[in-house]
Amino acid sequence: MTLSPIARQFLVAGSTHLAALSAGGVIAYPSVLLEQLKYNETMIKIDLHKGSWIGSVHGIAGLPSVFLPFIMQNQGRRFAFILSCLFIMSGWIITYLAQNIATLIIGECFHGLGTNCLITTTFLSITEMVSPVYRNSCLLLYGAVQAFGISSAGILGRYLHWKTIGIIMGSPVLVALLIGFAWPESPSWLAYKRRFSECEKCFVKLRGTDADSKKELKALLNTQREDVKKTSGFQDLRKTIVSRDFYVPALHTCVLLNVLYWCGGMPVIIYSSDMIIKISGKMNVEVKLFMDIVFFVGYIIATVLVRYFSSKKVMLFSLIGTTTCMMGAAIFSYFSVRLNADFALYCLMAFQSFLCLGSSCIGFSLSSEIMPVKYRGLGGSLYVVLICIFHSSCLKAYPYLCLFLNIWGVFLIYAIYGTFSIVFIWKYVPDTTHRTLKEIEDYYAFGCFKDRDDDDETLSKAMIDCEGN
Repeated sequence: MTLSPIARQFLVAGSTHLAALSAGGVIAYPSVLLEQLKYNETMIKIDLHKGSWIGSVHGIAGLPSVFLPFIMQNQGRRFAFILSCLFIMSGWIITYLAQNIATLIIGECFHGLGTNCLITTTFLSITEMVSPVYRNSCLLLYGAVQAFGISSAGILGRYLHWKTIGIIMGSPVLVALLIGFAWPESPSWLAYKRRFSECEKCFVKLRGTDADSKKELKALLNTQREDVKKTSGFQDLRKTIVSRDFYVPALHTCVLLNVLYWCGGMPVIIYSSDMIIKISGKMNVEVKLFMDIVFFVGYIIATVLVRYFSSKKVMLFSLIGTTTCMMGAAIFSYFSVRLNADFALYCLMAFQSFLCLGSSCIGFSLSSEIMPVKYRGLGGSLYVVLICIFHSSCLKAYPYLCLFLNIWGVFLIYAIYGTFSIVFIWKYVPDTTHRTLKEIEDYYAFGCFKDRDDDDETLSKAMIDCEGN
């Protein structure tokens, strides 16, 4: 059966979305485990220390995935996607068989490794294989499907045993694994490996032969043919680190990725039940159910919004909303003795609503777009390391910050970082909507987009140190 170019693009994107559904279950699974193991009669018992490891081990366990971008650069995107799916499947199998806390943590380690590998592979593959017209929607749909997995696992965790949830959430990634064997290879990777004939054939299969596709293919081939110098590994690393078109997008990546973590997004997803109890003194099932449902609904709305507004504008709108709500939660929690504690709960619910409208997902898609293809080995490793550090640090720190600062102090920290992120992203990060990878690379190399459009607000927007070199 011969597939059309658009069908091949959606074959790639669709399989990553299936894997994302399972990855969403992985993200919410620690919350399910903590709630069931802490409050239900089970043979596995946990305390504060062990519970914090279940919640935060994903980040630490993901550190070995720092080598995945180098594997991707040598073996290709398809191999990396299959490997990521295998790691996630292993995690579900191990947690299902677990009889003690140590085995559970080992299973969660495979989950952390797999999801960190998956997000890197998925975002780089979609940016390279999917047309700029559909790219942002596919990237955000990944987040929407993952959000559905998070919401589903959170809701099902109230009615089903955690092992049953493992079976349900492990099924989509198995299907994604099988589809992965039918993937085409990334044209950008083939060009990077200087396999230009294969690159051209694969690009035509994926993107067709219209005028825009031909223009992008020509730019892709010319870029890789120009860079023919061979240097030693150390010289190449040193040259990369001091190159403006590497360290500027690397700095932007650091800020964009951290939005989900230290602006409070991930702690709210994992520790929402604990936050509700700390604010009101008791568990409010209705509030928790609302937060689980709205997380998925908001992602769907965000996917629609980026069809009509730029990703940067949607992210800033979402981030302003989350920061305002987090500041409100801090204020109402601090004055909970004088004011009704329900106001803080309303702020937390509003925070979750704004979070899923873009600030929890667009940072990942923007980060995957802004790193030049030639630096995606080192850049991808940096991407993974940052995610792992931010994930573990925010989740591991939360229980102890609550002990020393109280819940209002934790909310205040998240609000302060959110304010910084708003200013930085608005002032320095370019808008990549409908831009090809070559155009984005030129922006970081020269300080502005080469093909000027009077309606694009980022044309004259300077980078940090734009006058250098």
